Amino acid sequence: MKNLPPLKSLNVFLSAAKNESFKAAAEQLYVTQAAVSQQIRLLEAHLGCQLFDRNSKQTRLNEKGLLLMPYIEQAFEQINHGVNAVSSEPNANELRITALHSVTSAILIPKISLFQDLNPKLSVQFCPNNKLDNFDSLDMDIAIRRGLGNYPGLESRKLIDDSIIMVVSPLLLSGEIDAERVFKLPLLEDTSSDIKEVISACCAQYHIKTNQLKSKLKTTDALPIIQSAIAGQGFAFVSKVLVDEHIKNGHLINPLNYTFDSPRTLYLVAPPHHFKWDKVKRFEAWIMALLGTK
Repeated sequence: MKNLPPLKSLNVFLSAAKNESFKAAAEQLYVTQAAVSQQIRLLEAHLGCQLFDRNSKQTRLNEKGLLLMPYIEQAFEQINHGVNAVSSEPNANELRITALHSVTSAILIPKISLFQDLNPKLSVQFCPNNKLDNFDSLDMDIAIRRGLGNYPGLESRKLIDDSIIMVVSPLLLSGEIDAERVFKLPLLEDTSSDIKEVISACCAQYHIKTNQLKSKLKTTDALPIIQSAIAGQGFAFVSKVLVDEHIKNGHLINPLNYTFDSPRTLYLVAPPHHFKWDKVKRFEAWIMALLGTK
């Protein structure tokens, strides 16, 4: 097998390629620009070809460099994953959680003091985000996401079987409640694809045309939908797990007892080795107990 080039040269190559600048690569790697140039020359000499088109303004990968880059990028990612998999638990006294805005506000913040009472030495940090971020770049320990549980390269553990329900403030409806009264109210519309499916199914069940609905608010974020419903601004379709407390305390009601069993639900998501960490195990056990999973 042909001798591989030095790992240091490959790392410098990757930084220079991503930054399209030897100077920027030097700043990122905390070395001189001359040191970056030297490592690139060593790599090119080893491979017997040039990898960059150089000019006075910018340094860019040439055809050979573009061919090489994805292989080197993938190789370093695999090395990083492997090192993480066998390394001891990092920051054992800090738990960093990235979760949906709605989950953070509706579930985690109101209840996290209970977890901290059980784990007083563990500091909890939240990163509310509706996107599933890269665990390596953001240094997150665990994520909570709503979906089908299929996240490539990551392990998913279901937290709860969820459903979508209709909700409205009891301030808007008194006396006898029927579908006609409900559907005349403004719709607080979550435009996510799965909620749109629920709206269509509910309208079909009650023989209501969807174009007859009066949308007052449109967003893909469940949090403002829930807050607006509690404020009496209209009716909505939301994840039951997010409004359980509001249903229990009477801030919201399900006026037609409408429930749609959803294939999408909440999952704990992380690289597989994260689930071996004691702090993640503690959080997993706690939140499953909180949601009634265990």
